[in-house]
This record gives sequence, C-alpha cells and structure tokens, in this order.
Amino acid sequence: MQTNFIHYTKQLLSQCLPVKFQYFHTMDSDFFISTEHSDFVPMLIKYLLPEMKQYNDVCESSSICCITTPFQTKYYILCLSREEGKHISIGPFLESPVTDTHLYSIISSRNLSLEFTSKLRLYYQSVSTLDPDSIYQILCTIYGFLKNTEELPKQITLDLRHIEKSLTSYGLQLEEMNRNTMYKLIEERYANESKLLSFIEKGDVLQAQAFWNKSSFASLQISRTKDTIRNAKNLMLVANTLFRKAAHNGGVHPVYIDELSGKWAIKIEQAASVEALLDMSLQIVRSYCLLVKNQTLSQYSPIVQRTLTYIHLNLSTPLTVSRIAGEMGLSPDYLTRLCKKEVGCSLITYINRKRIQASLKLLNMTEMTIEEIGELVGFSNSSYYYTVFKREIGVSPKKYRDRLKKTFK
Repeated sequence: MQTNFIHYTKQLLSQCLPVKFQYFHTMDSDFFISTEHSDFVPMLIKYLLPEMKQYNDVCESSSICCITTPFQTKYYILCLSREEGKHISIGPFLESPVTDTHLYSIISSRNLSLEFTSKLRLYYQSVSTLDPDSIYQILCTIYGFLKNTEELPKQITLDLRHIEKSLTSYGLQLEEMNRNTMYKLIEERYANESKLLSFIEKGDVLQAQAFWNKSSFASLQISRTKDTIRNAKNLMLVANTLFRKAAHNGGVHPVYIDELSGKWAIKIEQAASVEALLDMSLQIVRSYCLLVKNQTLSQYSPIVQRTLTYIHLNLSTPLTVSRIAGEMGLSPDYLTRLCKKEVGCSLITYINRKRIQASLKLLNMTEMTIEEIGELVGFSNSSYYYTVFKREIGVSPKKYRDRLKKTFK
C-alpha cells in the first residue's frame, strides 16, 4: 500500500511540480542510496556528502527537515522511519531567484573562481523557484495519509550555508565540473552556433527561429565580466559579427550586410537591460535570415551576381542594358542572353520588378505621394510606373495604398 501510494504520488507531483520527488533509503555506510536512481543526488550536492550526513544525525521519525545547501538551494525531506531509513525528498528548488549579486556572493563565500560563474548560472536556471510553504504542506499531506494521523510532523532546519570551507569537497566538485560540464558546454555552444549560422546562411527563417527559441543561444549565459549588461552586450555584438559572416556566405552583398549590422550594433549599445537584449536577439536572427532570403545571389554565376548587385545599388538611376553591360565590360547582347538564362526574365523586367518591390516598402512606410515614390525608385514617368505596378501587383498603387489604410484603421 505504502509503495503504491508513493509511486502514484510521485507520478502526480511530476505532472504538477517542476521539481524532483524521491523515495530513498539511507545506510550508515553509504549515505543517500536511492531505491530508484543511482544518480539521485544532483551534482552540486553529491560532493557535499560529508556535510549532508548531518541530516542523518538530526532527522527523526515523523519529521520534516528543511535543508539549505551552501548553494542556497533547498530540499525538504520527510523522514518516515529513522530505524528503517525511509525518506521522501522534494528538491532541489529555490525560494527566490538567484540574482547576480547573490551569485557573486556565493562564488566569493565558497572560494570559487570567476570561471565558475557560467556553470552556476546555468545550474540555477535549471532549478525551479517554488514556495517552501507549499512544499511543506505537500509533505504534511503525504505524511498524514501514510500514518493515518492529523498530527503534523516535527519541523527541523539544517542550514549548510555557513559550514567551514575545510569540510567541503570543492576540489573534487570543481574537477568533476571542469571535466564533465565545461567541455560539454563549450562543445554545445559551438555546435549550436554552427547550426544557427547554417540556417541564417540559407535564409531559413522558420528553422532559425525554432532553433533560437529552443536553445536560447546559451552563449549569452557565459560571463566575462561582473557587469551583466556589458557582458550581454559584448556577446550580442559578437553574435552580430557572426551573423554578418553567415549572411555574406549566403551570397548577400557587403553593402546590405553593413547597413543591417550597423543598425543592430547601435541598438545593442542602446539597450538598457539584459531582458531587452534577449528580446532583441530573436529579431536580429530573423532580420539576417530575411536579408539572405531577399538579397542572396549565391545561385547565380559571378558575372550575373555582379550585374544584379549593380542593379540593386543603382535602382533610382536611369538603367539601360547598354549602361549595365558597359559597367560589366560585356556586350549588351551577351549580357542579355546570360541574364535571361539564369534569372529567367529580361534585364528590364528584372529592374522593373525590383523597383516595384522598393516602392511597396515606401507605400507601406511613408506618406510620400505616389508620383514621388515612382520617381524615387527610378520611374521617371508616372504613367509607366502605374502600368508596371498594376502588371506586377494586380492593382494600381493608389488602390494598394487605400487597402493598406483600411486594413490598419
């Protein structure tokens, strides 16, 4: 009956609480031996077993002990029977989020190096923040059912935050974390960066967004300085540089890349909080993907790439096949045939389509007159602009703008 109830309770709580619920036995020769998992004790506690044995000294049958570890996490342990060594544990959890001030205080008090900051921050992100009273009431309810009593178990407190450093096994702990955690984090960081950059290079917006939301770019959690905002800004600037390179590899002309990266560099420096930077990060990823998607020329031959780039950068000027061919050092007929073969349309058609795309942005974002917009994107004749616009979009520029106004009223 007891085992079945505990198993059912564990399944129920696992669906309701983001924290471990364990039923385990203790033995004098080897403290904290779980009946279910050999890795019951989390890494940050595993090397503090000499101190945790203090629990075995203070626990009593029908008692609930609140343990605060040197890392400010908490465990609540219900001792069902001291003689039989039966215990139920809920933890680790945090009573309140660990701020950077607390984090550096812990590092200082535990005599840890600054390199340990990122590991601890990642650890605390994996630990849920819960109300201790709620955890206590859950164990009281379990105790009352198992013992068939309305009496509350005795409360015991065990605070390990101020134990002597000489009693702890930090050397073993650091060695283990450096061996098994740091290398893994670095490898995962570079693997994640490579995947994300590959999505940006392809202009794959959906894949990049999904990957970003899943990974949250763990590099932002790596500390280089105690100034949290400065640290995050530095890492975002590095990311901006990496994204620039991915966009260039994706076939985007440096002129467009420089314009976008410069905009984001300014916004990163102007950010007032880490939260603002994290919110901004997904926008940055998306913008670089869209840049590649809309501006990549990687599918074309070098000559056609140069030709199309020249067109993109000179849309507002008078463009003729002869002028473009002269800039490329080719004959007009040869350039016309080459572009028709690779682009699928004539140079004039391509130029007009790009001008219409540019005018759509101006119709969306400005109050300029339609005639002013047509002239700005390279149509010297308003009537011709109307004709080309209607052929490409299906409606006149005026009707297009009227629809926009109705949509956003």
